[in-house]
Amino acid sequence: MKQKYLLLALLFLALGFNSCSKEDEQYIDISGENTSKTGGVISTAPVTLDVTQVPLPKLSDYHFFVGALKDLKPGYQVIPYRPASELFSDYAHKKRFVWMPKGAHATYAGDDNALEFPVGAVLIKTFYYDHVQPQDVTQIIETRLLIKTHVATPTDSGWKMYDYVWNEAQTEAYLDTEGNGIFLPVTFIENNVTRSVNYKIPATTECATCHKLNPSQTANGEIKIPIGPKPQNLNNLYSYDTGMKNQLLRWKQAGYIDNSLPALADIVSTVDWRDTSKPLELRARSYLDINCAHCHRVGGHCDYVPMRFNFSNSNLATLGVCMVPTAKIEGGPYVMYAGHSEASELVIRISSVEESVRMPIVGRTTVHEEGVQLIRDWIDSMPSSCE
Repeated sequence: MKQKYLLLALLFLALGFNSCSKEDEQYIDISGENTSKTGGVISTAPVTLDVTQVPLPKLSDYHFFVGALKDLKPGYQVIPYRPASELFSDYAHKKRFVWMPKGAHATYAGDDNALEFPVGAVLIKTFYYDHVQPQDVTQIIETRLLIKTHVATPTDSGWKMYDYVWNEAQTEAYLDTEGNGIFLPVTFIENNVTRSVNYKIPATTECATCHKLNPSQTANGEIKIPIGPKPQNLNNLYSYDTGMKNQLLRWKQAGYIDNSLPALADIVSTVDWRDTSKPLELRARSYLDINCAHCHRVGGHCDYVPMRFNFSNSNLATLGVCMVPTAKIEGGPYVMYAGHSEASELVIRISSVEESVRMPIVGRTTVHEEGVQLIRDWIDSMPSSCE
């Protein structure tokens, strides 16, 4: 009888061991991120996404995050990232994540082009404010998803855009099925300054204004694209749970980038515009790249004007220095009037909130004071050479 129980016990242990081995192989993150304290095994199943079923009605349906949804704690292989410089969105903070199906990876397409992502890839970006008044709390506003649902063609990138609006209780975000845009007044404290903005969750058409490119510059040649995940923007350190690591190396470690990625030292990379240890020109050009270049580049929404604000363009003339504006406005004889920021069209536009004047044309309702000062400082530092 004892032998019988012993055999049953051994069989049970063998089955259990085999099961745990498979679980470990599937769930353990070798980097140590997103793991529990008990042997590194995630407590929930990894993300599974059927691209034929998107969009799902709720953000939680995707299982990108573990624990309370508002904590935005990434699940297995959901990797946080941050561009070196970030697009200004009415002082909103952002948390970004990327996820790809097992075995899928992105390929390199140039320093200042977004990586070529595989079908099933998801880019996740959440907008929120800290110190929201009067309760002095964090308030999450929206989460935007870019999902690569199918193989790209010359006229269709395969990307689909979906926006999820958070409820007041901060327990869930629901798919915006109207797509007409939503205004939300927010009062918050940022850098010890109390500010009020009329934050706008964008309409579907506004998203397409920025997230598009016409690479062939032909009729009906516009395709949807990501903006931020370019090698030039990711070639920097990020503070992961396991410590600081270059983001491109982290993506490669996860299998998210293939061997087409060049040596990191060969990638011409942007900098954090807030980092005053970097040269003023690099900071200003990095700021213009993330805030303006998606429109002001070949094939962009503002291709019809001659300024090219992409970081790879170091030609001051085509950046707008001493360039006569295509559409003149009062007080700005040049796009950038070297040595005279107060008479530069660029400064006038980024300092305005009037819809007929402001730049960027969408994505903000207030002035980015720190960004304006950066561009002022750069223009004023230039030798006066326009006349």
